[in-house]
Amino acid sequence: MRSLLLAVLMAAPLMATAEGLGAITILEGQALLYRGNGRVHAAEGVRLAAGDIVETAPATFVQLELADQSVAQFGPATRVMFNASGPRQKPERWMHVLEGWVKLTRAKQEAALAPGFELRSPLFDMPPSPSVVVLRATPAAAELFLESGGVRLVERQRAGSETAALTLKAGDYYQRKFPARGTVAAAASPPFAADMPRSFRDSLPRRIDRFRERAVQAKDAPAFAYADVAPWLQSEPSIRRPLMQRWRAKAQEPAFRQALVSNLNAHPEWDPILFPEKYRPKDPPLPKPTAAASPAAR
Repeated sequence: MRSLLLAVLMAAPLMATAEGLGAITILEGQALLYRGNGRVHAAEGVRLAAGDIVETAPATFVQLELADQSVAQFGPATRVMFNASGPRQKPERWMHVLEGWVKLTRAKQEAALAPGFELRSPLFDMPPSPSVVVLRATPAAAELFLESGGVRLVERQRAGSETAALTLKAGDYYQRKFPARGTVAAAASPPFAADMPRSFRDSLPRRIDRFRERAVQAKDAPAFAYADVAPWLQSEPSIRRPLMQRWRAKAQEPAFRQALVSNLNAHPEWDPILFPEKYRPKDPPLPKPTAAASPAAR
């Protein structure tokens, strides 16, 4: 009984975020959550779910407190997707930063907590480890400063290329522009330090206790158009394919469908959804008529 009580107490930080991956605990400005086939307005107390895409407006700051006790802060004009494996799969949680500013503070992992979040971007993957990192990402470039701790970073290369892994220590500054490999310096570049969101420089308190006993219902936002999600639909295949299944009903909307067709080269996996007739089994050929017997053969 005592061991059961101890396990429950250790899992309390996870339970505080209820069923989701975490919760929004600070919101300054406007942000949207793309969820399922639509989107909702972000708000303090709204909990994240697997598959959510967080999109911040210019001049917005968001703090999320996640189920593994890590804290993610997003700056302006930032796009991040969260994912989690199903109950029958190997435990896996990741946040994919497509573009924008992210500060991720990760504490030492406790066994009773949910699996830690892997940090991903178009150019690298970073397994969870106790650290504080600041990242600025675009689809073709990345800059990362390691404030504290140590991390292992695995660069993504072209298909068939050898994977490159780097180990960073506190104070290291990593930068890369695709397709070149990244470089590491002993200090952040002056432009990176100058552009960093001011809110990233402050140590903000955790606020999950305010939402421990209540869930905030997100309000619906207007439906999204193709242009709103084009950066995701035209990203790497591991991102595009799940979105194709989630958003396939959007192919019935005339404007969205036309945009999908016009940009089909960027996401060819939509072809069977847009043109299912091309993939239907072909009718078997009709049997050839049997030649009638000639009079001489009778």
